[in-house]
Amino acid sequence: MTLSLGVSLPDRFLIRLLESMENIMSDLTSSLRLQHYDQPAMDRAHHRMTALLGAFPRASEEALRNLLHQLMQTASDHFDQEERFMLATDYDDYETHRAEHQHFISMLTRFKQEIELGKTPNKLSLYEQLCSWQDEHQQSWDDPLAQHLRHTTCWKDS
Repeated sequence: MTLSLGVSLPDRFLIRLLESMENIMSDLTSSLRLQHYDQPAMDRAHHRMTALLGAFPRASEEALRNLLHQLMQTASDHFDQEERFMLATDYDDYETHRAEHQHFISMLTRFKQEIELGKTPNKLSLYEQLCSWQDEHQQSWDDPLAQHLRHTTCWKDS
């Protein structure tokens, strides 16, 4: 089964795709975790990123370029939103968290440039690197941010 994606797909479809691929690729998708923070914007973006990542190992070369493009756009939009949340709530770790975001975008840019130069990346290695970054980032950076946002919102509403 080779995926060939030419246009941006609705989130619903991508999540269903990831769920169906779990049966086919249980050994690969074990590194993908859907985190829930009770922060709808964060949760939607993380689920979309996870769905996009889940398509990487089985994607054709053309689809891989499109997936990278979609992942870059999704990540950029999500990171911009998170950074606005951090600034609006005076989040202490803003600069370091933002640097993590920039690192991920740099990774995606490097992979995209390699593909444009005709180099064929090892899809499984690429997949593992991106999933590892996402998992580590969510646990180390997004979980504390979500707790901060819940606490800040709680106090502002009272």
